[in-house]
Amino acid sequence: MVEKVSYVEVTCSHCEGLGCIYCDKKGCVPVKAPAKKCRHCEGEGCIYCGYTGWAGLKGKYD
Repeated sequence: MVEKVSYVEVTCSHCEGLGCIYCDKKGCVPVKAPAKKCRHCEGEGCIYCGYTGWAGLKGKYD
């Protein structure tokens, strides 16, 4: 049995909600609940979090 993963919408840390290429100009990104800041950059934005500042980003095919 596959466990269902729930996602929550959080404000993109790169653009602070204004919309940018990293959040598809939406200002927010879906992440696995509960939302956690990226452990590599502590929410600043890096390659591991797709420059959004959040861990557990929902992938394009999820």
